[in-house]
Amino acid sequence: MASAARLKKWIISLVILFMGFSVYVGTCRWKPELKVPSLDGSTVMVLPGIHLIGGIGPAAAYVVETSDGLVIIDTGLSADAKELKAAMKTQGLDWMQLRSIFLTHVHGDHCGGADRLRAETGAQVYAGQADVPVLEVGGPRDAFFSHFKMPGHVPHSTTVDVALQGGETITVGECHFEVLETPGHTTGSTCYLLERSGARVLFSGDVIYRLGEKPLGTYSTYLAPRYRGDAYAYLTTLQKLQNLPAPDLVLPGHPSASRGLQSPRITPLQWDEMLDRGIAEMKQLVARIESDGAGFLDGIPKRLLPDLYYLGDYHDNPVYVFFAESRMFTVNAPGGRGLIDFIQSKTRELGLDPTRPFAVLLTDCGEAETAGLRELTEFENTSVVVATDGVDVIKKLCPDHTVVIPADDLKLKGWFPVTTVPLGGRGVAPIAYLLNRTGKTVLFSGRIPMVIDRESGDVLAAELSRSGSDAQKYSGTMQVLARLQPDLWLPTITTDAQNANLYDGEWRAILEKNHRIANEIPRKRSFSNDSK
Repeated sequence: MASAARLKKWIISLVILFMGFSVYVGTCRWKPELKVPSLDGSTVMVLPGIHLIGGIGPAAAYVVETSDGLVIIDTGLSADAKELKAAMKTQGLDWMQLRSIFLTHVHGDHCGGADRLRAETGAQVYAGQADVPVLEVGGPRDAFFSHFKMPGHVPHSTTVDVALQGGETITVGECHFEVLETPGHTTGSTCYLLERSGARVLFSGDVIYRLGEKPLGTYSTYLAPRYRGDAYAYLTTLQKLQNLPAPDLVLPGHPSASRGLQSPRITPLQWDEMLDRGIAEMKQLVARIESDGAGFLDGIPKRLLPDLYYLGDYHDNPVYVFFAESRMFTVNAPGGRGLIDFIQSKTRELGLDPTRPFAVLLTDCGEAETAGLRELTEFENTSVVVATDGVDVIKKLCPDHTVVIPADDLKLKGWFPVTTVPLGGRGVAPIAYLLNRTGKTVLFSGRIPMVIDRESGDVLAAELSRSGSDAQKYSGTMQVLARLQPDLWLPTITTDAQNANLYDGEWRAILEKNHRIANEIPRKRSFSNDSK
């Protein structure tokens, strides 16, 4: 009897152990081992019947073989799809067998060749419905190329046969593609999910931009609305993806060789960690927008802080005004005649009583800052504040009755708390004004420094190259500005509708780029002299 009881217990234990193992295997979603190559942006077979089409930069495309022809996800940058066709040929793929073109979003490096391929093959084009109007119109440019300059590339219209809402299943041959509505990177961003060779494969476009460091395409959510990113929508998308079973493979929009090998395999833990980081990032950005406002200098008048306003751009130059003791102050006088009408119109648009500036604070004596100055000072009650070494210059531009105040004396006026910061290396009598408004530090710094991209960097380098002393002064100015910690930065020259709000070391990064350009000038001049 005792032996039978022990046998029974042993059998029960074995059954429990087997059941526990079964549950564990189910939880881990165990699958047969898949041989998947790491991706470096080259054309390669990812799985049997699924091909990465690289070398069409900057984004990739993917081709899926089916019994009813080929499906392509995204179509590269070139409107003629020439590079795409050649890359497909290296994989033994006949581009004339295309039956369906799935676009992940409207950006030109993903949709450039779609219309040509549609016309030449008869393939149907599918895209997220919120991106369809932009695709079919072929503009605006900002919607196609975001803040990237892309010289030599012109957006064009693309006919979309099927506008996708999300939730559809598209069947091509034996392949069933699940459509996921995933806005945020653009308003119509769409992912496609396919089960193939026992693996769940996600074609993510730029929702998941790359694998590895900084995998998500959230950069667009930090840009002005005209670039069509949306932090709120991206947050919802990431939460939606987190509620889905993790895919086995993620095929992103940019498996770039410059980032090294990228394995498309992803574990449930890696999937959750990536999405958790993205959700935390978007929650922080949404909180900032709700707290500080989206202070984009994008031509749309807006209140940046109580009593501080951006009125938009007049003749391509930003116009800022603020109020202190019921007096209106404007920073610079750009644009020439008509500036006073512009100011009154825009303040009225913002629900303010139109009034004339009590004083104009000049950050420089150049034409961009002073073109409208004479009009603003035609009335006797408008004063002008300028750096001390620019006083004589400004007196010649204004009516004789104008009171021109050296910036060194501004504090003595007692109009508002302010710190003046002398600048150097660029412009005529440059100076910055540091104000505290409702607990926020605001810096009006004119044309020093500037946001550096390829174009603006070349302009700055060319200006500083004219004189070695200018480069040295500019470099020293960056060190002075590095001691400041502004919450809002309002320059005379704006780039890509930049946000006035500064976060996360952004100010230091801007100064470092300016400093680097200034420091390179003496070395280049020295090299040029040595080579003569």
